[in-house]
Amino acid sequence: MSQNLTPNDELVSDVVACQLVIKQILDVIDVIAPVEVREKMATQLKAIDFASHPAGADPVTLRAIQKAIALIELKFTPQDTTH
Repeated sequence: MSQNLTPNDELVSDVVACQLVIKQILDVIDVIAPVEVREKMATQLKAIDFASHPAGADPVTLRAIQKAIALIELKFTPQDTTH
């Protein structure tokens, strides 16, 4: 890659790369993980006490955790596949 990216462009690129990898991982988990594992993933994140946890002081981390919970719940919400 011969382009010179700004630090912000590099960060955005890294985030997009992580999102692509995470999507692939979620697709695999969707196939192999039982419902109990999926529920535990979301429950563990929901159990973080933001009043005492250092992540609660950082709005970026807090938002990231909230988005992770939403992604897990959206991805793993049982859906009726009968048409």
